[in-house]
Amino acid sequence: MNDMPSDKTISNKENSDPRKENEAASPPPPQTPAQPKRKKWGCVGIGAILIGLASLTVAAGLCLIAALALLSKLPGLQKNYYFEEEFVEGNQFSSNKIVIIEVSGIILGGGDSSMYAVASSEEICKKLRACAEDSSVKAVIVRLNTPGGEVTASDVIHHEILKLRQEYEMPVIACMESMAASGGYYVASACEHIVANRLTTTGSIGVIIETYNYGELMAKLGLKSEIYKSGPMKDILDGSRPRTEAEKEIVQKLVNDTYAEFLKIVAKGRSHTGITMEKLRSTNIADGRIFDGAEAQKLGLVDELGYLEDAIAVATKRAKLGDGEYQVVRYHEPFSLMRFLGEASGPSKALRVELPATQRSLNLDPGKLYFLPSAW
Repeated sequence: MNDMPSDKTISNKENSDPRKENEAASPPPPQTPAQPKRKKWGCVGIGAILIGLASLTVAAGLCLIAALALLSKLPGLQKNYYFEEEFVEGNQFSSNKIVIIEVSGIILGGGDSSMYAVASSEEICKKLRACAEDSSVKAVIVRLNTPGGEVTASDVIHHEILKLRQEYEMPVIACMESMAASGGYYVASACEHIVANRLTTTGSIGVIIETYNYGELMAKLGLKSEIYKSGPMKDILDGSRPRTEAEKEIVQKLVNDTYAEFLKIVAKGRSHTGITMEKLRSTNIADGRIFDGAEAQKLGLVDELGYLEDAIAVATKRAKLGDGEYQVVRYHEPFSLMRFLGEASGPSKALRVELPATQRSLNLDPGKLYFLPSAW
């Protein structure tokens, strides 16, 4: 008996989808082959070449700078002092120059004048020497706006001005602005003529040395100072204990000797106005008090009252220059790549700013002698 397909089988065949059968029978779509990874060696090589070239350029520049630095220090290759000139007034095309040198701020030794309100004796003296070496400079005006400063720093500037006058026969005129007291007057007395504003504060001829005694404070805090010294006077300014009479005599003698030298400087510089050592000691001119410009002129400390233009007029007359035969310039420190790189590559310097409690006084270094008014 032949087997006959069941109704169910026939029904399944009739219900099958021919599209699915075709899809199942068709071959799979071809796959896109994976792209090979690009090599990055080209970019790396270009970067390495650029870095190498930059390194060689920097190395060559440093070698060149080092060579120039070494050559500049060889004997016979030192250049004269050079400063940038700022035109002030006059005939800009004239070869004759009158140079203004600023003494502004506290007069301190050394070469750091980047600090606010500091007059560096080293930089001021460099400018004075530059005037001596420049044959086109016919006169110098020292423009003062200073309360004074360190004794030796003031004396160094005084010495350089006298050298300029005596060895180079160059007229040097002092022009006092708001203040030219103590060490400022010490510097001005080296000039052959002093012009001051009638309201200038000047004078304060004297010497001051300052230290502190904090022994009682240490006692309250339970602190004691231990000092090991080679001689009885080695700790003469030790602030942890009172001064002995012998120590006071030594310090006072130092002040008196410096003060006597100050009087000699003033008497010699102002002899043409009748000021003598005897007059300075017998009057109140040199007892440390300050004067305005008008009073200073009456006392012979100042030659005339006026302004910068009057000081320029005196300088042109002393240099025998007529109208239109000169230009007035001011010296400035030029930009130096060597100095910039030296400061950048050198050891870092700590910047310390101290504001005194009164907001107006200068913190004097203990043990240093100063030509300053006591208010500073």
